[in-house]
Amino acid sequence: MLKFYMKKVLGLVILSLVLSGCATPLATNTSIKSILALGTDKETMCKSRYYETKEFQGGWQAVCHSRWEKNYQYIPQYNTEIIWNGESRVFFVYENVTTPMTCTNMWCKYGDGKLKKIVFSMDQAQIYANPKLAEAEEKRLLEEKKKKEKKQIAQKKKKRPKKVKPEGNNQVAQDKNTLVPASSGTGFFVSNNGHIITNDHVIVGCRNITIAQQGKYIEVDVIAYDERNDLAILKSDIRPKKFYRISKSDPKLMDDVVIAGYPLGNKVSTGIKTTKGSVTSLSGMGNNFSEFQTDAALNKGNSGGPIIDKGGNVIGVAVAKIEKQGVEGFNFGIKSSVLKSFTDSNNLRLLTASRSRISQNQLTDLVTEGTVYIDCWLTISDIEKLLKQNSEKAIYSEYQN
Repeated sequence: MLKFYMKKVLGLVILSLVLSGCATPLATNTSIKSILALGTDKETMCKSRYYETKEFQGGWQAVCHSRWEKNYQYIPQYNTEIIWNGESRVFFVYENVTTPMTCTNMWCKYGDGKLKKIVFSMDQAQIYANPKLAEAEEKRLLEEKKKKEKKQIAQKKKKRPKKVKPEGNNQVAQDKNTLVPASSGTGFFVSNNGHIITNDHVIVGCRNITIAQQGKYIEVDVIAYDERNDLAILKSDIRPKKFYRISKSDPKLMDDVVIAGYPLGNKVSTGIKTTKGSVTSLSGMGNNFSEFQTDAALNKGNSGGPIIDKGGNVIGVAVAKIEKQGVEGFNFGIKSSVLKSFTDSNNLRLLTASRSRISQNQLTDLVTEGTVYIDCWLTISDIEKLLKQNSEKAIYSEYQN
């Protein structure tokens, strides 16, 4: 027992000695990349200290490293330099170096240059010290990220059962693994390459997603989705006759708006419908400033549709309404700036608003040709599960009996 306590005391003494050599407060489990900003000069990097925690005898021990480095390699043909700490194996790659670092036993001349990359192996450091190799590596990492995202999207889709088009009310009696169009939403074209914007909740969990074109079901793919902001990008093989431009600025209070879409699915009619109103608030539910409020009518099935100004430019994406007895005019849209940020981050560049005015006939053509009806295909078993939840999906009424 005495031996056990002596070990604990000794451990505390060692830890206190380690910490006493550190000039700054302990930042447990802090990443070096969050401490040192890219663009830092060499003198700042070398004179600073950083902490890391290492597993030690079943616990965690704080270790304080100085970045007063004497390990450096200058690559003159690229004006880059690699500086590293021999103990922790952290490699700092500097660019725009015309005067390399030189050190003696007593002092260092830091030279110039700015921090380009922090890596954890010499192989990676050598890659980022070469601009051509660095560019290729960044492209490789981006492709890996895209593949990972596509894999995640594919994993969300289960194996697709046989797909059938429902006829009458007999579809409920179908086998529970039969795939049927179960809920609807709205989307809109934003490029002549067939890219479509809609809400994430319209397509999430769908075994298959189609748009209606000239009486046919056209299958589309999910390119990207954002659960937090309720947005999704779809891709079709269609070359649309018309597609929407995105407003350069967010809507302003009292701006006139038009909402286009397919409220209540195809039970009312298969034709597109529009409602008019104005912007009544610049924030959504709970002071959500990524959304705005409008009194233009919204219903289930409108989700994912464009909210446009008089020039036909998209200023928002229809997303939700407050469904409560006695409450009217509380309908919400996602701001165009949020949409643009989402599409930019997924390498989809949208055309911004045109200053030229369009006629009423041109606006009608845009709404008719540029807005699409979306079907979410599910199995009967899927639908039964959704009905037990408080789903935002516009599930067809025949499945709700």
